[in-house]
Amino acid sequence: MAFHVLQEGLDEARDEAMATLDATRRDPSPKRRYDWLYHDNPDGEAVLWAIRKVETGEMAGFTVALPRRVLVDGTPRVCWNGADFSIQKKFRALGVAIKLRRAAKEGVDAGQVDFLYAHPNAKMQLIHEKVGHSPVGTMARYAKPLRTAEHWMRRLKGPWLPTLAAKATDTVLRLKSPEWRHRSTFATRLVESPAFDDRFDRLFERASTTRRVVGVRDSRYLDWRYARNPLYPTHAILAEDGSELAGYLLFTHGDAMVHVKDVFVAEDRAARDLIAALIGLSRKTRSASVSVGVLEGHPLEAALADFGFARRPDGSQMFGYAPAASPLREVILNRKSWMLSVGDRDV
Repeated sequence: MAFHVLQEGLDEARDEAMATLDATRRDPSPKRRYDWLYHDNPDGEAVLWAIRKVETGEMAGFTVALPRRVLVDGTPRVCWNGADFSIQKKFRALGVAIKLRRAAKEGVDAGQVDFLYAHPNAKMQLIHEKVGHSPVGTMARYAKPLRTAEHWMRRLKGPWLPTLAAKATDTVLRLKSPEWRHRSTFATRLVESPAFDDRFDRLFERASTTRRVVGVRDSRYLDWRYARNPLYPTHAILAEDGSELAGYLLFTHGDAMVHVKDVFVAEDRAARDLIAALIGLSRKTRSASVSVGVLEGHPLEAALADFGFARRPDGSQMFGYAPAASPLREVILNRKSWMLSVGDRDV
């Protein structure tokens, strides 16, 4: 079979793309996700490439890149954040995947954007390497257990032993946890449904030089990515210095686990205040654990270690690409340049 890859309009490809997503995912993709993620992104509409059979025009698969405004050494750039990549099962082969994956690289080479980054699953990493994308670093997951009932139920039998073991273990975990000794510098408060106003713009302007490569987190982007996200509600803990923001922590809650999406602060003290506040809140809501994902080398890692978070073995690889002649290539492919969290990934 012969295939060709075409960059296609989002509206024209919509029905086939959604059908392909549903056929290649365990859970159906909500229709509202397509418009929100592909059309409404304030950094620009998604770019979609379809791979089709030459003979019939049937869609064998497609991939999408999401425009993302990024500051590189303080200069605004636009890159692509690699998102959905789906190939119908009957067409899956190395050559088909490579043809499709190469389309985004060629778009970067043609100057459509300055560079790209992506977070493929383990099976897709080989494809990224074959088309010329380079590994940047590992997305590390840190977790802090708060309640151990489920752990003991899997390991102990009987109606009482798991409960007794969990109570004893949870008490030890709580007493050893350092948030009880933490003294906050800033006032922190929970906001169930955050509204992203101009205070977030001013915070980003003050703190955007933390690393050489930082995704733009102005109010326009945060409102789209979190407040208008149709897939799940996002909550915030704010660290405030009078009327101004010193930092924020964004998180979701589900299956008794708290998932941190992003932490952005003007100084390290605010990060520690936010982490301590989140742990305390998670205990009150009887959450079993707190999970944080960041690119290794993130400035938050030291604070996570101090508060008893342990790195888990289930990290994933981040890849990047910039043309060989690009002056950005060296900084983009250096993980030490980036400040990147789960909230910078695709959705």
